[in-house]
Amino acid sequence: MGPQVSTLSDIFQGPFLGLGLGIDVHGDDPDWRSLVDQDHRPFDFLEVFTRGDGGIAAEVRERVGPDFPLIYHHENLELVYPSPINKPAIEAAAINLNALSAPWCIEELAYREIEGRYIDFFMPALLTHESAVSTIKKLKEINSHLPTIVTPENPPYQLPVGDLHILEFMRLVGEGADVPLILDLGHLYSYQLCVGADPLDHLNKIPLERVIELHVAGANLVDINGVTIYEDSHGADVIPEILLGMLEEVLPQCPHIRAVTIEVEDASNERVLSEVERVRKVFDKLGVKAHGS
Repeated sequence: MGPQVSTLSDIFQGPFLGLGLGIDVHGDDPDWRSLVDQDHRPFDFLEVFTRGDGGIAAEVRERVGPDFPLIYHHENLELVYPSPINKPAIEAAAINLNALSAPWCIEELAYREIEGRYIDFFMPALLTHESAVSTIKKLKEINSHLPTIVTPENPPYQLPVGDLHILEFMRLVGEGADVPLILDLGHLYSYQLCVGADPLDHLNKIPLERVIELHVAGANLVDINGVTIYEDSHGADVIPEILLGMLEEVLPQCPHIRAVTIEVEDASNERVLSEVERVRKVFDKLGVKAHGS
């Protein structure tokens, strides 16, 4: 498959890819190579995270074959950090998008560098109008350099700062930059815990018609002096039941949904298959059909 150029209309009108796995191609767990080498893959696509490295995506495409759907998850475009665009990061994203023939590129509304210094945790977006305006401007500029659209994902929170709800912030960015959105249900739950809201409170603040992908992942819910903190741990823990309930509620409300992804970094292959079965049950309950069903 050659380079693929996707517009907003292309993405909205594209096929439903089904249920996929979010993998880190550098990680030892799960063993994604053995998963894709199975005669019958129990998942419908892969969302490929390369830690921003350019070029390694070509191995994934060769391994899965020319027609298997692949989505790309980048890091270090730093959408919400008010700095000039990172040209090497954009170049790496373009290389990987073309190698994967990915229909869109995911980037979290967070950053991991301050003045060129890497920090080993996400700094999520400041939830202010000024931050939204800065993010829109930067996202538009980045998208002008890439073969397909960067789609923002809500980050996890443990201490939100700003007067906007995260879903309202996403609405401003999605509409202002005219891009689709990725809604991570675990990250949303982390924010709702911080502000003392129910898991799906204020869902009307986000334009669900812009949501093309939903994420679920394992997490560790920690009680600290009576306060519940959401630790995003992906495959290191199981998906909390509350996230499956959120998925069941939100999925039917997204008219342009194109993918549901389980982020499985640090999971054993056995846990991956178990989590796929759990999410498939939600699909079955809703009557959602996908290739691996």
